[in-house]
Amino acid sequence: MDSEQGGADGCLFSQLRADTPLASQYIYLNICTFGPVLRSVQRCMADALREENEEIIAIRGKEAGVRFYERAEKARQSVADLLGVSAANVAWVYNTTTASRLAIMSVDWQAGDRLAVTDVEHLSTHQAARGLAQGRGVGVTVIPTAEPHEGIYRGPSYFLEQLDQMLTPAHRLLVISHVSNIDGRRLPVMEATRLARSRGVKTLVDGAQSVGMFGVNAKEIGAEFFSGSVHKWLMGPPGIGFLVVSDEGKEDYNPFSLPLPTGAGGRPDGNLMAAGALNELGTQNYPLRIGAGACVEAAQRIGLNKIEEQCRSMTEQLRAGLRGVPGIRVASPAKWELSSSVTTVQLQDGTPERCLKLVERLLEEYRIVVKYRPENCGVRIGVAAFNTAAEIEQLLTALGHLTPQV
Repeated sequence: MDSEQGGADGCLFSQLRADTPLASQYIYLNICTFGPVLRSVQRCMADALREENEEIIAIRGKEAGVRFYERAEKARQSVADLLGVSAANVAWVYNTTTASRLAIMSVDWQAGDRLAVTDVEHLSTHQAARGLAQGRGVGVTVIPTAEPHEGIYRGPSYFLEQLDQMLTPAHRLLVISHVSNIDGRRLPVMEATRLARSRGVKTLVDGAQSVGMFGVNAKEIGAEFFSGSVHKWLMGPPGIGFLVVSDEGKEDYNPFSLPLPTGAGGRPDGNLMAAGALNELGTQNYPLRIGAGACVEAAQRIGLNKIEEQCRSMTEQLRAGLRGVPGIRVASPAKWELSSSVTTVQLQDGTPERCLKLVERLLEEYRIVVKYRPENCGVRIGVAAFNTAAEIEQLLTALGHLTPQV
C-alpha cells in the first residue's frame, strides 16, 4: 500500500502528506534524524502558547487555568497509551539522549561494576559509557549483534548467544536499541530484557527509532527503562522526549535525590512516586507537552499498524530497486522482521568523501534529503508514512545516475 492508492487508507496518508512541511518541496528521507513537525501540531502549540501567555498565567488556580494544565497532563496519558504503560511510569525529558543518561546515571555505579551496550548503540550512549569508565572506573562490555566476518545482521540468534555468554551478575545495566540508528536492524529487546533479568541486570531500551514507526508496547518488553523522543517518527516538536520507568525501575530511581514519601518515624514508607514527580523540576513548557500529545494523537488516528504497513511497502520497493543499481550495497537486513524502514546503503569501494558527495549531490540536484552515517560509511534512507512510491522511484533513478559519478 502507498499514499497514491485509493480508498480510506490512501486518503489518510494523503492528508498526512498535506500536513507535512517540506513534502511539496523536497523528497524528505531523513525522518530518522528529524521529522518535520506537522502543521496541525505547530498550530496546536502556537494556540497553546498564546492561550497560556494571554490568559492562563494570570488565572492559574481558576477553572480555565486548571483545564489548560489538565490538557497538558493529558499528553502524558497519550504517550502512556501509545506505549502500553501507566501514565505514572512516564516522565517528560528533553530528548532520548537525556532520558537515557538519566536512566544510566540512576545506577549507583561503583568501581568494578560493569555496563553492557550493544555494538550498534547511538554515539551518545557510547560517550556515556566512556565517561563512566573514565570517571567511575566502570568496565564496559560491548555485545556484538552480528558475526564480525559477515557484518550484516541475520537474526537474533548470534546476538542472544553472545549476550548469554558475556552478561554476568557484575553488570548493573544493559543498554540496547530497539531499532539501530545506524542501519535499521531490529533487535530482540524482549528476549534480551528477559535474559538480563535472569542475571539480576537492569535494562534500558532506546526506542528513538521505533516509536512512531510501528506499534511498541514498553510494558510487554519489560525493561526497567525505555527512552524515546517525539521529534523523529512521530513528527512532533524537538526538545521533548520521555523516559518510561517501570515500577521495578522506580525502586532505585531518584536522579535528583528528592525526599521520598515517609511514614511513621519519618522513614520512607515504600510507596513509589510517579516517574514525572521524580524527573520534572521547576517551571515546565506546557505548550511543548501539548504539542507532543497532538503528534501522538495524530499517529493514533491513522493507526500504527497502518503506518507500519505503509513504511514496509515502500521500504520493500526501495530495497528491490536498489538491487538493480550498480555500485550500491544494501547494509540493512533484508527481512522486515529483522529490520525497519531505515535503510543504509554503502558504495562499493566507497570512502567517506564519496558518500558525503553523494548526499550533497542528491540534495543539490534532486532535492532529496538523506544522511551520511560515519559508523559504517553509509548513506541512510528513512522512509516515512508521508513519502510516496513515486518518490522512491525518483530516489532510485537519482542513485543510478549519481553513483558512478561520485
